[in-house]
Amino acid sequence: MSIVEETRTSNGIRTRRRAQQSRLRRITTGLSRTFGPGTLRPAGFTAVAPLMGFLSALFMVVRLFVPGPVGMADQGDGQRLLCSLGVMNVRPWDYENFTRFIHPQWVPHQYYGEGCAAGGPLGTDVSSQWLLLWPAKWLTGFLVAPGLDTRVLGAVCCLAFGLLITALMAVLPGRRNFRILIAGLVTVVSADGVFADFFIAPYSESGAFLGALALVVALLHYWNGRGLRPLAVLWVLLAASFTIGTAPQAASWLPVVVLALFWTPAAGRDDGGSPRPARGRLRRFALPLTASLLLGAFTVGVLATQSPRTTELTTYNAVFAEMLPHSPTPEDDLRWLGADPALASATGSTVVSANSAVYSPRYQEFRDTVSPGKIAAFYLTHPERLIGMAERGIEGVLTPELGYLGSYPQDSGHQPSEKDRRFPPVLFFFTALRAFPVLYLALNLAVILVGLALASRHGSAVGRVAVLLTLASWAQFWAVMLSGGQAEIYKDLIVTGYMSALTVPLFFASACLLGSRARTAGPGGDQSSQPSSRSRRRRLNSDVTS
Repeated sequence: MSIVEETRTSNGIRTRRRAQQSRLRRITTGLSRTFGPGTLRPAGFTAVAPLMGFLSALFMVVRLFVPGPVGMADQGDGQRLLCSLGVMNVRPWDYENFTRFIHPQWVPHQYYGEGCAAGGPLGTDVSSQWLLLWPAKWLTGFLVAPGLDTRVLGAVCCLAFGLLITALMAVLPGRRNFRILIAGLVTVVSADGVFADFFIAPYSESGAFLGALALVVALLHYWNGRGLRPLAVLWVLLAASFTIGTAPQAASWLPVVVLALFWTPAAGRDDGGSPRPARGRLRRFALPLTASLLLGAFTVGVLATQSPRTTELTTYNAVFAEMLPHSPTPEDDLRWLGADPALASATGSTVVSANSAVYSPRYQEFRDTVSPGKIAAFYLTHPERLIGMAERGIEGVLTPELGYLGSYPQDSGHQPSEKDRRFPPVLFFFTALRAFPVLYLALNLAVILVGLALASRHGSAVGRVAVLLTLASWAQFWAVMLSGGQAEIYKDLIVTGYMSALTVPLFFASACLLGSRARTAGPGGDQSSQPSSRSRRRRLNSDVTS
């Protein structure tokens, strides 16, 4: 080949590469113009917000009720939660039979004495989920018959979800299409059967899902800095109180929310960048401090209202179902806890197992000696045991489908214990991660790093929420593993799984905002989209020099 021909060939290759790069640049530019944030300013309430909320709620309704209802069967926890409403489930009394299908009808029933605990050995549960159950009970009596139908509860949850998506659209930054995309991703995550089926179920998990989303909305509003700051703090306080009240493990939200309340931008400077006087800084922190104290008192009150038998069960499971089965020397562990080593024969049992320790005369000593605080002290002195616990917990998070609980009514024509897989994006994603658990840790680390970068560079509320939601998921993770562990690991970690899945849309939003050329705007650390005075001076000097 001659030199001329080689030159022509190389020039042709470069031309094709430039054409390909040009086409790729046009595609990315088009996508950026269509779905990119464009601006980091919160959009506020516009007509598209309620429309998106309505469509999201409608999508959830269709997903749950068409062609027939799907939900989550009760394994006993529902009885303890709903019996205080004066209703009883219409279902078979054999455990294996009533867990294979959903039984949505709960009829009025008068309990006497301990009769409300007939569905289990723990007594009744106190939960903020009642704020969803009471309207559902009233609507059931108004529309159907006296009592409670969990299908009506599902409709109430869909309505609440639509309202939260409406609020999310109002507090998200960026252009309309970008906000629609992020809200749509949140809807896709929530509509997966491993989460959405809890909307038609007698559990508190649906309240925990909605509470986590409500906290995301409330914190975005708080950090956006729009409106009255006391009102923004009040919304955070109300959302956090509802979320923490859903279940004892949700108390892990307390330190995360306190951190969020104090994580305000430019805490030591005023809007002009000048240092604030000490008096102004004290006034700035007075409101978050008051809210934190109130939330702390509420959390202590929630934990105090839990049945002592509930604490006993969690302590039993933490020792006999989690600690001892994975211990090389169970007798030594019991001796460290101050219990009789002979109870090691109950390793791997629950309170209802044939070899349960409750049948031993030495069990009373265990009840009097072992406490959640002593279990926590054990792991602090044996930190190497936390590694195996973390591995089991991550596997539990990435196995969100509860295969032992059915999803369909008994007369639906489906097989016993058959699971709903109409819309499984999160299930597929988690199943893929389960093959490489290190990717789950990498995803969490990436969310934190990108969120911190966005928060530090632009003061964006989205970055802060992404970081704190990741921290909240790990706080919930350890609260579950240390309080119950292996006994109900897949169901107890489902809320952790939802929060982890919810960080994916926030990670995507944070990455888009971080890569955007726009700048934040508004109070609370936000900046104008126009170039700053310093950058204008630099440009002027460079022009003069040139």
